[in-house]
Amino acid sequence: MRKKQILVPFFTAALLLFSACEEKLVDHVSLIPQAVSVDIQNGSLPLNSLKSIQVPDDWKATATHFAEKLSKTAHLTLSVGTNNAPIAIVKNTNLDKEAYKLGITTSGVTIEANSIQGLNHALSTLHQLILTATNEKLPVLTINDKPRFGYRGLMLDCSRHFWTIDNLKETIDQMAFFKLNTLHMHLTDNSAWRLAMDKYPQLTEKGTYYYDYPEMSGKYYSKPELKELVQYAQERGVEIVPEVDLPGHSTALLAALPQLSCNGGTFEAYPEERPFSKRKRGAENMICVGNPESLKFVEDVVNELVEIFPSQYIHLGGDEVPTNIWEKCPKCQALYKREKMTHPGELQDYFTRKVSEIVRAKGKTMLGWDEINDRNAATPEDILTVWRDEGTPNQLKALERNIPVIMCPQHGCYFDWGYAGNSTRKVYEWDPVPADLGADKLPLIKGGQAALWTERVTTQERVEWMLYPRICALAEVFWSPKEDRNWDNFYQRITQYYPIMEKLGINYYEDDALNEKEFVPSEEKPALIRHAFIETNIPGSPLYHAEYAFDGKTNTFFWGGVSVGKEHYFSVILGEPTKVNEINVITGDSKDYITKADLLISTDGNTFEKVGQFNDLGEASAKLDGKTIKAVKIQVTGQHTCWPIIKEIILK
Repeated sequence: MRKKQILVPFFTAALLLFSACEEKLVDHVSLIPQAVSVDIQNGSLPLNSLKSIQVPDDWKATATHFAEKLSKTAHLTLSVGTNNAPIAIVKNTNLDKEAYKLGITTSGVTIEANSIQGLNHALSTLHQLILTATNEKLPVLTINDKPRFGYRGLMLDCSRHFWTIDNLKETIDQMAFFKLNTLHMHLTDNSAWRLAMDKYPQLTEKGTYYYDYPEMSGKYYSKPELKELVQYAQERGVEIVPEVDLPGHSTALLAALPQLSCNGGTFEAYPEERPFSKRKRGAENMICVGNPESLKFVEDVVNELVEIFPSQYIHLGGDEVPTNIWEKCPKCQALYKREKMTHPGELQDYFTRKVSEIVRAKGKTMLGWDEINDRNAATPEDILTVWRDEGTPNQLKALERNIPVIMCPQHGCYFDWGYAGNSTRKVYEWDPVPADLGADKLPLIKGGQAALWTERVTTQERVEWMLYPRICALAEVFWSPKEDRNWDNFYQRITQYYPIMEKLGINYYEDDALNEKEFVPSEEKPALIRHAFIETNIPGSPLYHAEYAFDGKTNTFFWGGVSVGKEHYFSVILGEPTKVNEINVITGDSKDYITKADLLISTDGNTFEKVGQFNDLGEASAKLDGKTIKAVKIQVTGQHTCWPIIKEIILK
């Protein structure tokens, strides 16, 4: 017994001495987005010592979600609610809303936060540290972190294609992992009205019905489903902003309530899969702003949104509204004369001001696309989502009038554009704050968001493929100090995160041109990758030469200038017969890809045989096992609604 009493203190002292002498485990940690301040010290904490979490009662749900994620992704089992736990979560009301402090010592982890949002960000950081741990250990460190912008979002088009509640939960989980805090749901458009309303059951009956695509019909969100989704998102630090797009983009609405149109009659919601020639009254997609019932309907919509969504923001669209129907409508023209208008667009301005008043009467703030400020209809009480082109002119126009903005310009933030148009590097090097902006205007830039329109995006896997890794770059733009951002450093980190995305179940795009910026075509035609000639009857868009489809680069492309049909083809005639093992063809990874076409080869350059067919993702391939060929041909077999992009024809 005497020996044991001596040995126990000896071993304890030795362990403490070893910990004190242990060097830094790592020199840096890999976080996305990178934290504002990371101080790494000597020592480490074994992962297997993380057995439980001590957490305030009202944050237990969030801690439980974290424990469940760790179990799935890191095979660590944590109990929640234990006193004196190795992970201690403490409320600190002195911190900013989304800020957090995370400390790791040799004995445990301490997290301080002021809100559910801050707690989620801290847990995401801890999750990333665990998934990138060296030798199953965490470094001793102190992190002080907070976001650069308060609004860091994703706009997801839920109208053109439908995403189930489970799909949306996946998206929310992925967003939270990278500290994105706002999901903007585009709930209505010409294609579908996805918001169920008790007062107007016909909205989802007729607004989601397609006579030619019954399997796609009847998909919408009930009130209980949306309330459950809101709660799910809140527990993960994500706010949901609903959008009902008005007064344009309303074909699905008019299919249910044709009395709100200028001309009455029958309307039909249409899926993106329906050819343009079969879409009924597709250009007549605006409600009648001269009809007082239209504003009564908007008030009903806003009441429904307020009941479901606790967000301060309600988005009411306002983009791409033609005036030609209004110019011939007796009700609209009566309003035009009564209000002494001088421009047809002022009809939309009148509508904008009225619906903003409706939203403000509910204690909320109206968001709208930047068109609502074209003639200064927006006010500093509204917020613009700035989207057109590269965004800066419309942003500056709004800021001059002290109107807050959320930046989501096509160049940099539109993720329905392919990776050649908005590459990961281009996204990372974009910034929502224009050069030389006065400090007094900076608070008006609330942040920004990615925008994923889903005309040609039909599966959750494709949603993720279009978002990742680009949205990780955007998350860092919105979170981390601009002066700390560095592409080479991010490049190293994002490639390290590919295996982590796999653990999280994210279907990311593995870009073979990740280090490239935006593709900008030139007047000079590119050199072909091998001796060959291009033959095609597809008219090209200026500068997007056909030769880009066979230049050996997947981040360049040929862009056709017409919607292609059965009469169109694109051929590569090789300069000499060539043995080929495999052919791969990649058309656009954006909206503009070919899906109805055959892949043909020729051994003499004249007679062709079919060896493959294009899939719904615009890809075709064929194994030839060393066959000698003289030509490869893409023969379009059906009418498309897009101008085609051909990224590369690859011969192996």
